[in-house]
Amino acid sequence: MPDGDRFERRLRGKGWRSVYRLGCSGAPINAVADKVMGAAVHVLGTEWIGCVRACYTELREAARHLEPPLFRESASHDAFDQLNSGVDALKADEGFSEISRLAADAARRTFNEVDQPGQIPDEDVLRQRFMTNFVSALTERRCLSAVRDGIMQSSQRTKEEQVNWEVELKKAIAEPCGPLSKSLLGEDRTRSIRAPRRLFEPAPVTLETLNKPLPVLGESR
Repeated sequence: MPDGDRFERRLRGKGWRSVYRLGCSGAPINAVADKVMGAAVHVLGTEWIGCVRACYTELREAARHLEPPLFRESASHDAFDQLNSGVDALKADEGFSEISRLAADAARRTFNEVDQPGQIPDEDVLRQRFMTNFVSALTERRCLSAVRDGIMQSSQRTKEEQVNWEVELKKAIAEPCGPLSKSLLGEDRTRSIRAPRRLFEPAPVTLETLNKPLPVLGESR
């Protein structure tokens, strides 16, 4: 059986195999990001995600302590301790489920990103960064960690190139994570969770594109 099939069999859950296949094929990063968002939305729509909203609430409350510029460093330590305590309690309440652990880690990572001198966290930015970190961690857990070697083999990337590709993928999902975070975590959130608008728009098929030779992977190496 081909190596690609061996790696692909490791994946469970709707959408993740499409992420793997596009990653192997050298598809545009926005096309891969669209598939990541589709898989993530399926998870958010079919699994219990109360802990995701709860972890974001803990993050939002902790970030509010960063707003007064006076005694920022002291407030930062206290706020992070408060966040840690809050998300740890939520994880315990959820039986340390995978989703709760990913949401807690996303909350901590987001807090560290916005805890910068002279920076006052904005609600929309905070939401978007939290969702980006959550979706990125979810993708790592349910897809990339299991098939990274397969993607590297099929796309002929070095380890350094793979790392850079994954960085670009996280940057690409940041944009659609904005509207997704608003629908999931905002005050006017909706009951139904839908995939954000696609980033990648395929070029129209014409006689010229049909006659164009297919690129050969690795031909520039």
